[in-house]
Amino acid sequence: MNKTDNTQQIFQSLTIILSVAFLYNITGIFSATFLSQNDIVMVSAFIPEGIALAASLIFGSRVLAGIFIGQLLLAQYEWSNELSALIVSIVNTIEAYIGYKLFYYFRLNRELKKVRDLIGLILIITLVLQPFSALVNNYFLSLIDFISSDIVFTQAIKWWTGNIMGQILFTPMLLILYSNRKHLKIKYIALAITLPLIFNYILQVYIEIDNISLLLLITLPISIYIAMRDLSYGIIVSVSLAIGYTYFTHLDMGPFIKDANPLNNMLNLNYFILSHVLLVLLIGIIFRDKEEAISQLQSMAHYDYLTGLPNRHLLREKIQHSAIMATDYHQKSAMCYIDLDGFKDVNDTYGHHVGDETLKLVVERVKNLMKQQDTLIRLGGDEFLLIIADIHNDNSLDRKLQELLKSVREPMCIDNYTINISFSIGVSICPEHGTTVKELMTQADNAMYKAKELGKNRISYA
Repeated sequence: MNKTDNTQQIFQSLTIILSVAFLYNITGIFSATFLSQNDIVMVSAFIPEGIALAASLIFGSRVLAGIFIGQLLLAQYEWSNELSALIVSIVNTIEAYIGYKLFYYFRLNRELKKVRDLIGLILIITLVLQPFSALVNNYFLSLIDFISSDIVFTQAIKWWTGNIMGQILFTPMLLILYSNRKHLKIKYIALAITLPLIFNYILQVYIEIDNISLLLLITLPISIYIAMRDLSYGIIVSVSLAIGYTYFTHLDMGPFIKDANPLNNMLNLNYFILSHVLLVLLIGIIFRDKEEAISQLQSMAHYDYLTGLPNRHLLREKIQHSAIMATDYHQKSAMCYIDLDGFKDVNDTYGHHVGDETLKLVVERVKNLMKQQDTLIRLGGDEFLLIIADIHNDNSLDRKLQELLKSVREPMCIDNYTINISFSIGVSICPEHGTTVKELMTQADNAMYKAKELGKNRISYA
């Protein structure tokens, strides 16, 4: 690595560290100012926790310094006690590191492609990270008499609740947004944030809905529908609604202010929000997974898994197109039936892995000699069909196929083995030898066997 690259990496790391520190601090101030706090802990969503965990999963251990700095500044801003701020900063930084190590130890995917990834993340948050953070922080805070020792467990429960809310709401959202960042549009993100907040304002201020079930019935289907269309925007909508619920509850408005105990109201709100967000995430991930599986099956039905080439299912469409071009534009095209000479010996001698790699190299060499309008199809095994479009004359076709034979004859080095392979090619012309799949394939196949009989490594015309 040269000096310039090293300098760029250092600058990039510093940028990430400072950005995480800034976001941690500013969202912590926002949480304390506009959301509900109880004594020294957040009982509603503590947003910095979600940012810290997401950043560690995306950027790795280099963000730990940013988490430490952000938490240290935030704790001093809130408590004016340097030792307590230092303790919380150290513990929360260790918590993020544990989350990073456990997430990848269990081989979870940070793009949350499967339900398994989401469930694994939630279990790590609820059963490991937050019990660790809540109990250790409050234990050490009691040792320095920052809090009374007889309320350690009570404070830990509140701490656990607020931090879980922050991580379950914001970590999955940030991971999903980061993985789809190239496809997101700023205007749609802005709409996904602002419209739910306006909608929430109408529901809670003008309509004054005070029934939790009715609120869920109105808002959940909308979020789920958007998540099924695009999970990134769906989860933004759900989290925006959650922030709206929390803010209006903090203002003593909405359906979550019925209990005489404000703490109970906040806990009821938290579990309502969690059910809302988790349902949106689960259904969105399941639907996205199903759509990707369908797309993959469709691709497998039309493309060869090994070489990525179209398979015989697309053959009829390609030949029909050639027939139309021949009829309407008087363009000839060639159907070249290709069989690899000696491929069975390669498999038998060196194994199927070497055979597969040989096929891939052969395909690569053929593609290098193809024009954009030409098509290479794998018929199966070691048989291919090359459709050469718009033939000007027989001489140009023959020159192209001779180049193909020469290119494939060049020795291939695979796993320290030298592989020698050649082609036998049978050629039929559309429309001279037919305009249907059956006619052209039969003529080309017969010509290919004729090439085999004449000694292989050659071209034979129908």
